[in-house]
Amino acid sequence: MFQWHDSDLQVLLIFGAIVLFVMIVWLIKNKKIEVKYSIIWLAFSATMILFAVFPYLVLVLGDISGVANPVNFIFLTLFVFILLIMLSVSAVISGFSTKIKRLAQANALLEKRVRELEKKLEDK
Repeated sequence: MFQWHDSDLQVLLIFGAIVLFVMIVWLIKNKKIEVKYSIIWLAFSATMILFAVFPYLVLVLGDISGVANPVNFIFLTLFVFILLIMLSVSAVISGFSTKIKRLAQANALLEKRVRELEKKLEDK
């Protein structure tokens, strides 16, 4: 049976983080995602690349933050990024909701004006 070594996992993590980074850049380049919405994703992938390339950094930051196990520090970091992404998405959705409401109101006013103008034309 195949057994994972630390160096194998490190290479896999580096590869995965780089693939994520390249995918985000590709999405930006092809205008599938705006830069302002991808900043958190870019920061996340850069952080994962740093953690994969410099695993000692995880140990040091885990000790500084008081997390007993380095894996738990990685999970904490992932959790924080997920919360930031969710907050970002919520802010974007709230902004779109406000814009949609304004557009619907403006559309209703325009429809009312068109009906009134059509009625005036019919009366003549």
